[in-house]
Amino acid sequence: MHIRSLKVFYDVVRKRSFSQAAEEHGMTQSAASQSVQHLEEFLSVRLIDRSKRPFVLTAEGQKFYDGLGGILRQFDTLVDDVRLGGRDGTEVTGHVVVASIYSMGLSYIPVLAEKFEKAFPGATFSYQLAHPHEVYRMVEQGTVDFGMVSYPDPTRTSLQTTMWRHEPMILVASPRHRLASMGRISPQALSQVGLVAFASNLRIRQEIDKELKALDVTMRVVVELDNIDSVKHAAIVNSGVAFLPKLTVQNELASGSLTEIQCDGLELTRPLGIIQRRDVPLSRAARNFMDLVLKNRVWNDEAVQQESMGQEGDSSAAPDFANA
Repeated sequence: MHIRSLKVFYDVVRKRSFSQAAEEHGMTQSAASQSVQHLEEFLSVRLIDRSKRPFVLTAEGQKFYDGLGGILRQFDTLVDDVRLGGRDGTEVTGHVVVASIYSMGLSYIPVLAEKFEKAFPGATFSYQLAHPHEVYRMVEQGTVDFGMVSYPDPTRTSLQTTMWRHEPMILVASPRHRLASMGRISPQALSQVGLVAFASNLRIRQEIDKELKALDVTMRVVVELDNIDSVKHAAIVNSGVAFLPKLTVQNELASGSLTEIQCDGLELTRPLGIIQRRDVPLSRAARNFMDLVLKNRVWNDEAVQQESMGQEGDSSAAPDFANA
């Protein structure tokens, strides 16, 4: 069994395609298929069920894939360190894979990726957008270099957490809402106002509730939703108010479908952070990407949104924003 066979199998599963994995490794599709077959013979188990279209992993294949990511990353990091010997000035090469919740991925990663590719043209970068529990799973299983989440969980002892930035959150409503024309309001003006809320099991909802309690305000929850995009839509359509990360509503504020309501004493932020496995060192390329992220803690949110819009196109076609 060769390391290349492990990498071919891993990339076949990651890309869900024999042909794309073969192209990445500079081989024919037939050679990639034979490589996986040789691996199955070595393990004496069937890893992929080819009788179905598209193919599916067997239980053994899924277990092998889940454990393989961390092993391959450790191997690549070791090779990278031995070859480079830690010398400064050596060209950074390799592939970086990051997992992110939707709201962070769509708001920040396109800009960060562009900066990374300009700074390190010899390296490549890709990212996966997922719900928070999936980001944690991918990091723990080693299928990505690190993850980007909101409200990072410090209790997971297998993971190392690095705080990145505290993202401003604002109170928004449809321009038709009665509060929209009142200018700056006092917290008491929110009493019994209809709130488009996040689901009660989400950390973002719990932090909003804490802030309202500190202001001695009780609002009337009209609907509970589990993602940012749904909360935005409900605030626009149903004319309720909502608390949302400012960067995620820049398009709506610019178009006039939502308006910001200034409220005395209201200071809400959403902490964003990076999670990585403690027992798996980052490759040189991944370390450089993380360094770039950490150096960009302070953002001009409007400029970021404009750059992201330029790369992503119409935001209405984007997936729902997930929250932790």
